[in-house]
Amino acid sequence: MGLKKRTRGRSVLVFVVLFVALAATAAGCAWRDGKPTDRPALQDGVMDLRGYSFERSGTVPLAGQWRFAWRGTWGKAAYDRLIRVPGMWSSLPRDGDGRLTSQGYGIYRLELRNLPTDEGMLGIRVPNLSTAYTLYVDGEQVAARGRPGSSKEETKPYQSPDMIFFKPAGGAATIELALSNFHHRTGGIRSALVLGTAGQIKQLTYEREARELIVLGCLLMIGVYHLGLYALRRRELDNLLFAFLCICVAGRMSVIGEGLLPRLAPALTWTAAGKLEYSFFVLSVLSGFAYFRRTYSKELTRIWTYAACAVAAVLMGVTWALPLLASSSIMPLYQAFVVILSGASLYLLILARLRGREGATLALIGVAGLVAAILNDIFLYNGWWLSFDLVPFGLLFLIVMNSFIISLRFSRTFVKAEKLSAELRRWNGQLEARIAERTEELRAMEQSRRQLVSNISHDLRTPMTLIQGYLEALRDGVITDSAQRDAAIGSMLKKAEGLNELIRDLFDLSLLEARQAKMSYELVPLQGWLERIAQDYGLELQEKGIRFACAAADAELGASYLKLDEHRMDRVMSNLIYNAIKATPRGGEIRVVARWGASAGEAEIAVLDNGSGIQPEDLPYLFDRFYRNDKSRQASSGGSGLGLAIAREIVVSHGGRIEARIRPAGGSEFMLTLPLFGSLEKEEELIS
Repeated sequence: MGLKKRTRGRSVLVFVVLFVALAATAAGCAWRDGKPTDRPALQDGVMDLRGYSFERSGTVPLAGQWRFAWRGTWGKAAYDRLIRVPGMWSSLPRDGDGRLTSQGYGIYRLELRNLPTDEGMLGIRVPNLSTAYTLYVDGEQVAARGRPGSSKEETKPYQSPDMIFFKPAGGAATIELALSNFHHRTGGIRSALVLGTAGQIKQLTYEREARELIVLGCLLMIGVYHLGLYALRRRELDNLLFAFLCICVAGRMSVIGEGLLPRLAPALTWTAAGKLEYSFFVLSVLSGFAYFRRTYSKELTRIWTYAACAVAAVLMGVTWALPLLASSSIMPLYQAFVVILSGASLYLLILARLRGREGATLALIGVAGLVAAILNDIFLYNGWWLSFDLVPFGLLFLIVMNSFIISLRFSRTFVKAEKLSAELRRWNGQLEARIAERTEELRAMEQSRRQLVSNISHDLRTPMTLIQGYLEALRDGVITDSAQRDAAIGSMLKKAEGLNELIRDLFDLSLLEARQAKMSYELVPLQGWLERIAQDYGLELQEKGIRFACAAADAELGASYLKLDEHRMDRVMSNLIYNAIKATPRGGEIRVVARWGASAGEAEIAVLDNGSGIQPEDLPYLFDRFYRNDKSRQASSGGSGLGLAIAREIVVSHGGRIEARIRPAGGSEFMLTLPLFGSLEKEEELIS
């Protein structure tokens, strides 16, 4: 079901793209071969304008059947043919077999009858004609572009639109157009001449030039803008490619159409202008394809860009190495190159849209419009239908879509920036709280360190003072009795042993905290370990008058195994039991109880007493390595304050945890939570 939906969605998307392309093409060419019914028809080389008003109905395109003389001489032409204008003369049959060649010359003739005489001067707008012409009205030359001739040597090509003005005599005029082409692949009239009043023709020319200048200026500004973006961010090659696309289309537009570049640079020859047109044509398509391929690089591999660059280099070389007639004769190769890259661009954008790439939908719409304009121009210059150059407008449409894409990206960037700003503020608040926490921790640690130094200094100074006093007494002969001397030496040895014990605790704690202490783990039956604890401490506690019990909650738990370093774990139990002894009066009770943990696979070993207990304010600091309280933490190591810190590190090294509680009925509870193993075989499996 999902596959069908995706397939249907892709089909709809492809249909929409094709529909947009065809609609744009149809909009550009909808008036092909069509004309309003109120305009006079041109048939058999005659146009009758009886009753027609230019002021009321506008200009008249001189489109229809002109009289035509192939290779005729002006003034002596027989005008024995009819030719459709606009149209190429290669569509006419030749005497005998085949059709007329594209290279040659001919004379067009048109009679205008019943022209309005009350509208003053009339004008004709002459479009670009291939490739040289002379225009006559009633036998008088009124315009010329280049120099038409009967051979290539006699012909000087030149293309540029023109306006001519004349005053009809007697309400009629005869127009003759001598046209020759020996330098281009097609000869004839691509766009119709337009007849109107002098003011209408001037207005029409002004509107077309203004339209072209506006589009040209927009393209150049966008191109320069993207060049500036590239100059600021050299890594953004997309901006450079889009700038080339705009500048190349603007360059081609300045050469064709109204011929703005040749008019601004009169020294530019027709041949050079034609080569520039083909060069801009190739480079604009290459730049556009490279831009979209780089923007959506995951849809097509880079080999496409390399191949396109190689083909473009070959076409550019052919353009400038061959005469313009030869290079224009292979125009189908240029057009095939354009069509293939346009299709590849549509393909990668459709893939990008289906894959949810950012801005792909707008880019696809823009490129579809541009491709439609490109197809229009290809059909126009092949003489397959009547229209005008649409590529600049197609690119302008693409630029509008690209502007929407940029706006979309900027808005999303701003949204992301706002989210990041809010997140950063939140992080700053958390950081300030963490810094305050850390500062408090450091303050507490510094206080504990000072306390430790004070405690250690006291513990070192007291025995050292005693040892020093005994040694001075022995040196000065104060102690002479042998029994007193032996007692002094015994006291000094005891104090030295206490100092060694303190140093050992400090060393062990540092190794345990750094996880560098060597551990010798063994699997120990829980019941057996409890029985050994009962045996080790039972007699001593009995002598002190304290009841002692040590047992597991049930037989199943007692049959389980603990993975212990027994020597170090004995040190933990010793510390906890002796702390309990110090807090428990004669007649009290100490119990070691093993029970099931809160989580599966864990056992809790609790040391409980009913002694003086723990003060609530001491509870959070009991396991801090620098904390010492004479009432609740008299460790077997001599009360240095390191016993419980060492016990915690040993338990953590076993993968467990330790905590202290205040019993509601009085006394304290120290609880160890350790991993539990069901059997020896299970542990062996875990080890293997």
